[in-house]
Amino acid sequence: MSKLLPRSQFPAGLDKGDYVALTAEEFRAGYDTFSAGIAGELPVDPAFPTEYQDGRTGEATPLPDTPFNRAWYAASKLFTDEAKRVSFGARLERVMPIALDRKYAKYVNRQAGSLHIALLLAVATVRFSSRTTAKALRSAFDMEVRRHVAATIDVDTTNATESGQRAAAG
Repeated sequence: MSKLLPRSQFPAGLDKGDYVALTAEEFRAGYDTFSAGIAGELPVDPAFPTEYQDGRTGEATPLPDTPFNRAWYAASKLFTDEAKRVSFGARLERVMPIALDRKYAKYVNRQAGSLHIALLLAVATVRFSSRTTAKALRSAFDMEVRRHVAATIDVDTTNATESGQRAAAG
């Protein structure tokens, strides 16, 4: 017997295809787990399912046993909220390829496997839905990155000014 939710019981927003924002910590934990799974660093989970529930249609879809799917499953188990779990998967599938594009290369440390906090926040919080086109998602993501970069610069400037004032006074 399948454990799939009826479409009428999907969390608010999810039934319309909207994805919820995640915190930077939630996305980072999920992405780190996913990356470890892809690298083969996670133990095999005996509870790995043979099917999953499609977020748009609500229908059961076969889940092939691949390293990618095992990593995705392990990362998704970190999210107890169904809307966040689905949102994480959508962000991993649709937003991360944009973030890893060469346009944002200066915000990615490939050797350390880490993202600048502004880029990470943009991936975790950009607003989109299952109906958002690739072009619209790129535009929304670009605006979100700019917003977070500007906020990071403002914080850096404020901290530098306060440090300079303390040094001059002390």
